[in-house]
Amino acid sequence: MKALILFGSPRANGDCMRLVNEFIKNFEGEVDFAYAYLRGKGEIGLCLGCEACKKVPCVLHDQFDKLKADDYDVLVIASPIYYSNLPGSMFNVISRFNYMFWSEKRPSFRPKKGVLILTAGGHACKSLMGETNEDLPIKQAKYIFKRLNATLDEGDMVLSLHTDTLPASADTSALQKIADIAKKLRN
Repeated sequence: MKALILFGSPRANGDCMRLVNEFIKNFEGEVDFAYAYLRGKGEIGLCLGCEACKKVPCVLHDQFDKLKADDYDVLVIASPIYYSNLPGSMFNVISRFNYMFWSEKRPSFRPKKGVLILTAGGHACKSLMGETNEDLPIKQAKYIFKRLNATLDEGDMVLSLHTDTLPASADTSALQKIADIAKKLRN
């Protein structure tokens, strides 16, 4: 079994990575990363709007190629939440799906399992916790899962939403939940 982790954080050792590391520790299988934004690791660039994909595959070759490879069984999206949204780097990922609409031969992806890890902290996250737009980042992530034919079950979401006062490394509930999800995927 192989998991591809779409990592949307600019911090290689932040709260998202702490939860990702817990997933990796408990997942028995191969793990690879596609970095939406991480200096030194490459990133997923913006769609150029060149429309070349009407005739040929996308002219950009970057971390997005790992998503299109469709050689994984589990897609993990791990991202911070900025101002109640996924960060801009994850919108770059969404924009790159334009090729699916332009291409004469729309790609089809084999079914896979989805896992969502979101971290946030501070007062800007209150909207995620129930005031307004409470599921906006989840809807944004679900768009990516849908495009790649990954099924996300409600129980396969890990939210650590108080990282300003409780870092993910101390969020025992989130750590246990992601460990349990990874163990479940072993079967």
